[in-house]
Amino acid sequence: MIDSATHKGISSARIRLHFDVHEPIELVDLTLSFQAIAREYRSFLVNLVRAQGGKSTDAEVKLYVTDIKNNCIWAELGSATEIMGALFSTMSHTNTFVDFAQHISAAVNYFKSIGRSGKPDIQSLPYSNKQIEIISDILKTAAKNKNGALGISVIDYETNEEKLTVKFDHNDALDARRGALLTSQELSSKRDADYKEVLMYFHQANIEQPRSEGRTGFRGVIKSISDKDLPVHFISDLDQDRISSLVSDPLLNPFKASYRVDVNVETDRNDKPRFYRVVNLHEIIPEE
Repeated sequence: MIDSATHKGISSARIRLHFDVHEPIELVDLTLSFQAIAREYRSFLVNLVRAQGGKSTDAEVKLYVTDIKNNCIWAELGSATEIMGALFSTMSHTNTFVDFAQHISAAVNYFKSIGRSGKPDIQSLPYSNKQIEIISDILKTAAKNKNGALGISVIDYETNEEKLTVKFDHNDALDARRGALLTSQELSSKRDADYKEVLMYFHQANIEQPRSEGRTGFRGVIKSISDKDLPVHFISDLDQDRISSLVSDPLLNPFKASYRVDVNVETDRNDKPRFYRVVNLHEIIPEE
């Protein structure tokens, strides 16, 4: 275990994750669950800091694995926020972890009810498409294991006190993940595309976050529509994240891949294409 006293910026508060599984699990599924927790925590904390008048970026918020035990899969996550300055030092890590755990619990219960009813309510949906994907990934390990469960606890080692524990068994996880996937499918079906499953190639890619509107640093070519490179917008938060990760990875070249997409095409008064709006990114196809 990491000793918080010897690691500057890591609090004594911990989020403990317990993946109670009794059969072999895929490493990819487990990694997705950890990554999803980290992604949602970053978004949650950045929004919290901004709501209190501070400034923060995703890069300044990190979770660290401080301990892993056998007996199924136990992991403790500690927060390091030393870059965020005086504002965050006045906020209790323990209370923040409790709020975050309750935030995850509320999302799981919301999608669990949808999974059991089979009826997503898109009009009053309180979560973004990116959050829906995150919740689905968090639950994937427990949902795929028949006797599995996911437990989330908040512990303060300064007082040696467990502040909160929530647990979702296999049926809870399965229903909630089904509800998240149903909701995601319903959202996708609402987005009509002018051209479906066409191949796009990047002519220009910007390291800044892809955008759904406004000025964009991304330009692409879809030869079945036009030989000209045109500005590209990405509607889905999830697709924006996928493209951003690809562009920022020094080992990958976004210009040597093709992209299978559904797009809307905006035209001028002469019906000439002016820019593409990617409704859905189906697949990133490597050069080989």
